[in-house]
Amino acid sequence: MERERIMKASNHPSTQPRLFPVIDMEERVPPHHLLRQINEAVDVSVIHDGVAPLYTEKTGRPAADPERLLRLMLLSYLFDHSERGVTDPDA
Repeated sequence: MERERIMKASNHPSTQPRLFPVIDMEERVPPHHLLRQINEAVDVSVIHDGVAPLYTEKTGRPAADPERLLRLMLLSYLFDHSERGVTDPDA
């Protein structure tokens, strides 16, 4: 705590690396990539209306976003990755 206060007061940048680096997906995915074309052509947000009756806010942990799950399934199918291969780039 004291070190942080001193670093801020002296205008020195922190020398400690970030634990969770920020990844800008706009920089990582090329402009004409297939995934960008699919994103523009297909509205997957409509899945929320279809699955809304299956979700409840009253019990249990919050569910995973169905739109995100659909996108992951599409990635898995298009690029022939397992579930682990889609979520873990080192797998």
